[in-house]
Amino acid sequence: MGGLTFSLLLLLEYIAPAMVANGAPVVLHGPPPIDFGKRLPDGRRIFGDGKTWGGLLAGITSGTFVGVIEWPLLGPQHIAYAALASAGAMCGDLFGSFIKRRAGLERGAEAPVLDQLGFYIFALLFLYIGGVTFSVYAELIWAVIIYVLHRATNWAAYKLRLKSVPW
Repeated sequence: MGGLTFSLLLLLEYIAPAMVANGAPVVLHGPPPIDFGKRLPDGRRIFGDGKTWGGLLAGITSGTFVGVIEWPLLGPQHIAYAALASAGAMCGDLFGSFIKRRAGLERGAEAPVLDQLGFYIFALLFLYIGGVTFSVYAELIWAVIIYVLHRATNWAAYKLRLKSVPW
């Protein structure tokens, strides 16, 4: 059990920047939309108005800042890993939005699992590309934890009127 506990804590240190990056655009966002209002041949927006350059930059910057805070524990290279995980998280969020638009879902429509875990999966993918790997068991346990946390924090953001929907 000690090895799994270590793996869970290690993964938390690497994924915390992605978690912060994923939440930052809810609070810190701004125009213009990343897709500049463009539509694909299917007539649907690429991402929609909810994905802005301000939110993208806020997410990557805030997640990278978490790496700066963690630097004394993990070393200076961790800042680069935090930036990588944060960029992955934001790409995962964009991917989810892209898929939702192709499926005909409007902004704010619920897409279970895609909404909650897309950022996490892409953050892990970017970290893998950067040479960082984790225990599959730790990844699966964190997927469940993140799913529950995501639902709870989105509900709280909805109650605080930061989001228009509770998911």
